[in-house]
Amino acid sequence: MALSARPTSSIADEITAARQANHVAFLHRVPFALDAFRLGFLTGFREDCSYQQRQYTDLELPVGMLDNDFRNPDFDRYIERFFEHEPQVGVIGDAYDVDEVDEYVAAAREIQGSYPKTDLVIVPKCRAAIQAVPDDLVVGYSRGYADRLAHEFFEPRDWRGRRVHILGGSPPKQLEVIDQLTRPTLTGDPPADIIGLDWNGVHRGAQFGEFWTPDGWDDSGRDAENMTVRKIVRHVLSRIREFWQAHGVWPESTPQDDEHKLIYRGPSPSDIESAACTECGANVWTTERGPYVAEYDTGEICGYCSYDCYFTHRHRNNLEELAGEQSVSVPPA
Repeated sequence: MALSARPTSSIADEITAARQANHVAFLHRVPFALDAFRLGFLTGFREDCSYQQRQYTDLELPVGMLDNDFRNPDFDRYIERFFEHEPQVGVIGDAYDVDEVDEYVAAAREIQGSYPKTDLVIVPKCRAAIQAVPDDLVVGYSRGYADRLAHEFFEPRDWRGRRVHILGGSPPKQLEVIDQLTRPTLTGDPPADIIGLDWNGVHRGAQFGEFWTPDGWDDSGRDAENMTVRKIVRHVLSRIREFWQAHGVWPESTPQDDEHKLIYRGPSPSDIESAACTECGANVWTTERGPYVAEYDTGEICGYCSYDCYFTHRHRNNLEELAGEQSVSVPPA
């Protein structure tokens, strides 16, 4: 374990620069990804997923980060998806031995030929693997729910002087890692350069009305009126941004674009999969005016036999339309 030391002014400046990330990522589907993008997060998804934007005819939301499916990796598929999406950050794969590192490094060199500025991440799962990753590539520090977490088998000095992306873990847990890898030591170890970090645990808690706070989870959202999953996620993402800004980790610049445009076509009766009214079960096609259709931020499209059924179901379940009034199709009079 490295011993801490009091920093000089030059070392303090170096540490300040090392702690500030280039990106803080949030990987999810729309509309959560869209809200995160507007708050300045780097958005993206796992290579076997997407933004699930079937109702968006022209969603100009870039894939800033492309993660791999570490539970069921498909290396060839990942490379194909990478060249399709052209992300800024690519987590190529988890390396359990040196041979896997060599395979990922070869892929990284191929990618760098076309995208030299992309941050390519290899996630070492043993000490030999981290030593085999070239210094110009980013090493991924597992802190979330992976099968092997970095702190279980690595020493802090293994990460010193490396470019590091922290994968998963709540902000306080990630901050512990940042402090451990960047603080000055008596042996003069250089700080790790914190390139980025990501955490997607916000949504799991929000589904149960729970807010993340720096002091832990707050379940007051469970009984709050008109509180939707989307509102909770949006609120917590704002709190996370404030947390990282207060600790000097939030990036100096973000991918947010004031001219970001979104074209949404809205749901139509052809999108509903059942003739039964979501609220009362009546046949929506035999009513006087035809079905009312709404798309919610949960990703569900519901059909109703009347406006009253739509209104009642939405409010009783604290649902929020995906894109406001555009997400509701009202039959003609």
